[in-house]
This record gives sequence, structure tokens and C-alpha cells, in this order.
Amino acid sequence: MRIANIANIAKPKNLLYFPGSNIRYTAVPKNANSTVKATLLFREGVRVNPMNIHEIHRELVRPYACNETKQGRSLAVVRDPIRRFLSAFLDKIVANPRPAVWISVVMHSSTRLSLPKLVNSSSMDGLEIEKLTFLDFSRAVALIPDVHLDEHFRSQSWYLAGRKHDYMLSFDSPGWQRQLGELVGCEVVVVRPHGTQQYACPDNAFPGADTMTIGELRNNFQLTGRLPAAKDFLSPEAVDILRSRYKCDYVAIADIC
Repeated sequence: MRIANIANIAKPKNLLYFPGSNIRYTAVPKNANSTVKATLLFREGVRVNPMNIHEIHRELVRPYACNETKQGRSLAVVRDPIRRFLSAFLDKIVANPRPAVWISVVMHSSTRLSLPKLVNSSSMDGLEIEKLTFLDFSRAVALIPDVHLDEHFRSQSWYLAGRKHDYMLSFDSPGWQRQLGELVGCEVVVVRPHGTQQYACPDNAFPGADTMTIGELRNNFQLTGRLPAAKDFLSPEAVDILRSRYKCDYVAIADIC
């Protein structure tokens, strides 16, 4: 079997160059991506509606897309991998279900082989996503290569793609927005509170949240508008699964986060 040369693997097309600030931005989903893009656009003099995320991602930044280049000061934002995974899970799977996101997980052959009792249908309508617990979902994602996952669950390393960055800001640092504003040279445009922290209950309100099914989590959110706190999902087993899955991210951001 022929093994591909890693140097020949195409890098993701996630670079944006903003001449006003002379910044080349490596976009990484779930890492304050909307806020960073909106701030860079604002510096360019583009009118930005912080409530219209679709417009920011799909329309306004399109003219700034660029190929691999050394132009400008390179910038990326990184985040604790487990907290990033939880944010994606709660936002894209529980609170705002988007079929395209979870289909990439439950339709993959690795998941269908490892969780046959839960994922037992070949049709989209038959996928029993709501029977999966957070642990089940984490195990499934752990089996699937980045290239086959929805963008929100791919590793940060996949997006960073071995590029060298002049500036890497940590989303988990209290001062990251101040750093961003100083770097870009303008006021930071915050695009809706990131993640699902605004819905979170106090810690320990949902002990054992990692074994709650997605259906139970969705029903509770629809009834109460609240979600378990991140810590309630982080059983030792869940932490082990996610640390192993995203170990490349922990290596990449070891000196930052």
C-alpha cells in the first residue's frame, strides 16, 4: 500500500488577507472566528452587522480569501481543545441542531461499525442521533479522521496546517480581545456571546451529563433554555477520550494556552 507524503497533502483553504491591518488570518471554526472576522472587516471600513453571522462568514469576507502566501502578519486564535469540542457539541448538536454537522459523524463507517445498536439505519431519517450520549458522540468523533468530519469538530491542527504564525492568541486568556484590538488597530466587534455559556447552569447542576442522551439534553434545553455546565460533561473517561483525539492540538498550543 502506498503511503501519501504528508508534504503533498493540500492545506485547507482557510486563509484571509486584510490589507487595512496587513493581517493574514488563519480561520479556525469555534475559536471566536466570527468576532475576529468582524473586527478585521470593521478595520477595512466594511459595515458589519454583529447579529448576522451568515453574512459575515459567507459574503463579507469572500473578497479577502487568499492562497498560501507570506504576505502580511499572520494571525490565528487557538483554544483549549476539550472546551472547543464541548462548545461545538452544545451549539451545533444540542441547542441549534444542524443535520449537516452530525450527519458527518453518524454516517461515517467507523461510527456505524463501533455503535451499530445506536446508528442502525442507512437513511438520513433513520439515524438515531438522539439516542447517543455525549460519551458515545465523543467516541465516534475519536474514530474519524479530520478530513471526514464537519468543520466544527476537526482539530485545530488541521486548520493551522503546520503554518508559522506571527501572532497566536488564546481564546482562554482573559485579555485576548484586548490583544486583538491592539493588533488590528480598532475596536473589537463582538459577534453574539460565543459558545453556549449564556445558557449554562451552575456547575454540578447536571452531574453525569456525559451519560445523558442528546435527546434528553435537547428536551431539557427546549423546556428550560438551560444547558449543563461544561464541567458536568468532563468525567475522567470523557477527558481521556478527547485528550487522545485532540492530542495534536495540545502539542501545537502547549506554549500558548
